[in-house]
Amino acid sequence: MFADVPSRGDSLGALAQRFQLHGKDPTASLLNSRFLLSAGEVLFSTAVSTVAVLALTGYLLAGLPELRAGALRLIPRSRRPRVGLLSDEILRRIGGFLLGNVITSLAAGVSLFVFLTVVGVPDAAFLGLLVALFDLIPIVGAIVAGAVATLFALAVSLPVAIATAVFLLVFRLFEDYALSPRIMKRTVDVSPLLTVIAVLVGGSLLGIVGGLLAVPAAAALDLVRKEVLLPRQDAL
Repeated sequence: MFADVPSRGDSLGALAQRFQLHGKDPTASLLNSRFLLSAGEVLFSTAVSTVAVLALTGYLLAGLPELRAGALRLIPRSRRPRVGLLSDEILRRIGGFLLGNVITSLAAGVSLFVFLTVVGVPDAAFLGLLVALFDLIPIVGAIVAGAVATLFALAVSLPVAIATAVFLLVFRLFEDYALSPRIMKRTVDVSPLLTVIAVLVGGSLLGIVGGLLAVPAAAALDLVRKEVLLPRQDAL
């Protein structure tokens, strides 16, 4: 069905040969080298963003108790117990969001690993791990990792690369509009429709940061609506 599969150690060499990095045409070799250099810069930038987001998340989780205690001091004493309960529930939902994000990222990595193994792309485990890690970054993470996986598949053959790109596109749509909303419903208690709208709006307004904060912010606002605004409206 597919072309002969190169061994694990020859995958990068096959990719370089396909892009004619060692060819006789110096112009084509230069253009292809610049393309791969640009792709490497994007990959490096996304990797730095991934590490930064993970580090920021770790620092935020470590400092949440102090931030919560300091914020409660700004609230009148009579209202602190009620606000404290709401803040605890918001923090629980933030933890649920992080758990749901990890689950969807693992699903993306495992699915790609299985697919690449079936079609015979070398380094399938590495590429699956790469997609799982980069999928933690909203909007651009999965796209960059998917592009890298497609390039590795191109070392096998063009049909395999096309099949990989189609698989990644279909799975991304499935993850964004079916898998992730349902997981967030269970872990964050936010409706699937609100999850999709929040990610689209947050990503459009603030990019990666907006996509990352969209679901926790939507969960917090939805909680305030249910526990504060609606009871007040019902009491009128």
